[in-house]
Amino acid sequence: MSFRTVLRSVFALVCTVVTTGMSHQASAKVKVVTTVPELAYAAGAIGGDLVEAKALLRGRENPHFVDAVPEFTRLTAEADVVCIVGLDLEIGYMPAVLTRSGNAKVQPGGAGYCEAGKSVQAIEKPTGPIDRSMGDVHPSGNPHFFLSPKALAASGATIVAALSAADPAHAQAYRQGHAQFEKAMMALDHEIDVILTPLKKLQKDNGGRGVIIEYHREFSYFLADHGLLSSGSIEEKPGVPPSAGRLAEVALTAKSSGVRVALAADYFPKKTLDRFAELSGIPLVIVPTMIQAGTKTATYDELQRHIARSVVEATTKPSQGH
Repeated sequence: MSFRTVLRSVFALVCTVVTTGMSHQASAKVKVVTTVPELAYAAGAIGGDLVEAKALLRGRENPHFVDAVPEFTRLTAEADVVCIVGLDLEIGYMPAVLTRSGNAKVQPGGAGYCEAGKSVQAIEKPTGPIDRSMGDVHPSGNPHFFLSPKALAASGATIVAALSAADPAHAQAYRQGHAQFEKAMMALDHEIDVILTPLKKLQKDNGGRGVIIEYHREFSYFLADHGLLSSGSIEEKPGVPPSAGRLAEVALTAKSSGVRVALAADYFPKKTLDRFAELSGIPLVIVPTMIQAGTKTATYDELQRHIARSVVEATTKPSQGH
């Protein structure tokens, strides 16, 4: 074999290796890790085949009280983008997870760090001084925006920015994906609006006063999307179980003000909720507030429909005293 032949063979091999490497790099998906399933859904919808999105939470947890388990650290260490809700929802565990991951690019301020709530118009911002005696108060506003299709679509702007920083070559594709996602969320919002029509009539018949009471103020964005008012919360202080005296007081107030349904997430204490229902005679609706794989709320659309239909169905059965 001549020297020239050997040289050609080596050159061909090098070209093959380089081409294969470039092909692998081009086909590698952006690894996105989110806290709640809704953000993983949004990132997946926006990024399509270009991303691989995984949520740390499974949808059954109380998102306010989560432990920084080793699995979270491992997934975060391998991520290109980490997207959190923000508004202090994950303050109890994500700072530790991020630090332990040792992944510089996903630290706050890094190109791969995404705080979705920054592109959402937060509601229920507290005024005046805040301290721990007030319960689990969020200084920047209510963090449960991901139960609103409109707000989830708005949070997509931050997701697009993070994906584009991690994968600049596909920035235009991410912008287009976000535009399509916004259309899908607006269509879903309209569908839910129609389902909730009977509830709007009840509110009108109640003199414009809210006919829904929440255990915790996590449905506020969902209700506001559809012109529905919350009559308040069963909790006296967010994150603090109500006392027997508080339960009796709020039950009487809710009943006298025309409340027709009590709405709560499926991770709150059933015994407390049952006691409220017993004292007030108001139907109780317990629903998931996050996507849960392998259940009837395994998709975002299914979750939205389930919440809306459950509330409407409960109000068709007259409560005691109504």
